[in-house]
Amino acid sequence: FPLLSSYSNATFIVDGADFDGTNDHMTRGAGLTGAVDSDLGILSVWLRVDGGDGTIRRFFNALDATGALVGPRFSLNASNQFLMTLVSDGFQQHSSALLASSTWRHILASWNKSSGSSGPAYLYVNDVSDQTVTNAGGGVGTEDWTFTNWVLGGASDISPITQICNGCIAEFYLAPGQYLDFSIDANRRKFINTNGKPVNLGTDGSRPTGTAPLVYMHLDNNEAVANFAVNAGSDAGTFTITGTLETSSTSPSD
Repeated sequence: FPLLSSYSNATFIVDGADFDGTNDHMTRGAGLTGAVDSDLGILSVWLRVDGGDGTIRRFFNALDATGALVGPRFSLNASNQFLMTLVSDGFQQHSSALLASSTWRHILASWNKSSGSSGPAYLYVNDVSDQTVTNAGGGVGTEDWTFTNWVLGGASDISPITQICNGCIAEFYLAPGQYLDFSIDANRRKFINTNGKPVNLGTDGSRPTGTAPLVYMHLDNNEAVANFAVNAGSDAGTFTITGTLETSSTSPSD
């Protein structure tokens, strides 16, 4: 790889997928291939919140065999905070309020709860620490990443779908079992450059750590928006789109 300083501010143009807040969402229809229980993880995602202030909006969560919400989850809560919950670990953290706006926000989180509540965790919004811990951890067991289905952009696949995402998503990267300390500036530069723009994570998302994340949903500039459902991460499975995704009218690269 080139030295960090040689690519951290390079122009990297990506597109996002627009979820309409009505019925647009994507389901895996199966477990994530290769997933194992782990108390470590990394999340990176670019969000443009287009609406739904004051309501719960799900971005990514697990489903059980009945389609009900279970396990780890990432959402905007009714207070408009980005909320991350690890159920088995008993850990929860959230950001400050992210109201609907034409501005893209970059959410970056990492956690290492293998030693329970004493394990470190970080949450950054647009490269600024924005973390409130509401539950410190030390839960009942290792976090389960092996559920039978996963949904991006909604709460479940039970009709009617609720808690639908109203906004745009780009560069969704989720790596259970991997960890980086995001209090270290150089580690954040692996996901966001000093100009506050996306950087190239590699075709399979492996560039930041040398190992592909379990989930990496990505669109190149002008790529067909349906390809956002194709997981370029190690799971290498395709999600099923419900509704009609559109290419976002703006990009986090703008």
